[in-house]
Amino acid sequence: MKINGFLNKIVISFGRNLFLIPFFFTFANAILGLMSVFKTLNSEYAVAAYCILLAAFMDGLDGRLARALNSCTVLGMELDSLSDAISFCVAPVVLLYSWELQDFGTLGFIVLAVYLCAGLFRLAKFNIISKDQSNFFLGLPTPIAAFFLTNIVLYHDWISQNKVAHLLLEKNVLFVFVVLISFLMVSKIKFPTFKNKSSRVAILPFLIVGLLCILLRYPFFLLIPFLYILSGFTKGCYFRAKQILASRF
Repeated sequence: MKINGFLNKIVISFGRNLFLIPFFFTFANAILGLMSVFKTLNSEYAVAAYCILLAAFMDGLDGRLARALNSCTVLGMELDSLSDAISFCVAPVVLLYSWELQDFGTLGFIVLAVYLCAGLFRLAKFNIISKDQSNFFLGLPTPIAAFFLTNIVLYHDWISQNKVAHLLLEKNVLFVFVVLISFLMVSKIKFPTFKNKSSRVAILPFLIVGLLCILLRYPFFLLIPFLYILSGFTKGCYFRAKQILASRF
């Protein structure tokens, strides 16, 4: 009887503290971002990139766990944004600067500073309007932005050998991409969240492309975020052009 009572107390105590589980993943996100910075400083660029990718995975888990355990709190949301600022704003900037853009001097610093400020603005804006974003993200999420830029480092060899993709490593083209992604983060363009049934249908083309990438030995983790960004950007431009034409005619 005493043993059963003791076990019941443990189970009840564990149940009451389930809300702490998402915090472990949130802090893991931040720690991986910090580790990425340290690895970058040691010129271990591939390891630093993998740390950011793993941080993005942790970031995806903590929110889902919080919703599953019904433990979404304002504190958790703030901690998540602070962790994202480390892993998806600071860490990618340090990685890109040390890997390639430091050779471009002041211009490289300015471009990365724009990305950093855009990412921080995006995170702050998300905290304010997150309740209204059940079906879409208003602006490109910082994890996707960091995920794409980080994979440029990881797939550098493949990009440099590809007849079209090698242009991405050109100084001016890379600058334009970083600035464009910065703009998308602070824009009002809608990107799917894949949280509801209707938006999950949109994930099918990405799954098909992902399968083709694997079969054709293409860089899956580079092309998928690129297609996600391109689809949102194209859709945003289309609706914007439609609004302009409707207002004039």
